[in-house]
Amino acid sequence: MWRLARIVLTPAYRLMFRFRVFGRENIPAEGGVILCGNHISYHDPIALGIVSSRDLNYLAKKELFRRRFVNWVLTKMKAIPVDRENVGMDSLKQVVKALKAGEAVGIFMQGGRRSEVDAADYKAGVALFAIKGKAPVVPIHINATYKLFSKVIINVGEPISFEEYYGKKVRTEELNEAAQKVMDSIVNLGVDDCGNDFG
Repeated sequence: MWRLARIVLTPAYRLMFRFRVFGRENIPAEGGVILCGNHISYHDPIALGIVSSRDLNYLAKKELFRRRFVNWVLTKMKAIPVDRENVGMDSLKQVVKALKAGEAVGIFMQGGRRSEVDAADYKAGVALFAIKGKAPVVPIHINATYKLFSKVIINVGEPISFEEYYGKKVRTEELNEAAQKVMDSIVNLGVDDCGNDFG
């Protein structure tokens, strides 16, 4: 499904928007990894899917799966249902399984769409997923209005590893510190909006 989506959507999005991407090489070509960014529009999952060139297992709010057709599409796109207020064991197990299988998982740090990026506005689940799945987190900042023919600037940071926590019982404050590290990186990536042409 991802391959079909890219064939259809990549030319359309490149026609509608002017993509500029910096740091694309920071996304590992293989192995379990979490792509973690800010979330400003429903266009973001598609934009990241095009930029990453890897199939992504996205976390999607469980309410979206209630509609039959949407459920079918999300399932085909390997989306993982999640309760944004209380991440359950089922979601955790699915994410960890995907990461350990060498797949890429897309997560939006703030849990929902926001017009601005606030360093204090984040969900700590990304840190838990990364530690349990033993996978690095690639921070990503998206700057876009998604108005027709406008720029979509995506800055991709270097992978962040939490190897020091692997196999250990991690305290809540440590999870928050780890998540804050990712969020701070996303915020810092937004400071510099210069990039190379998408191609």
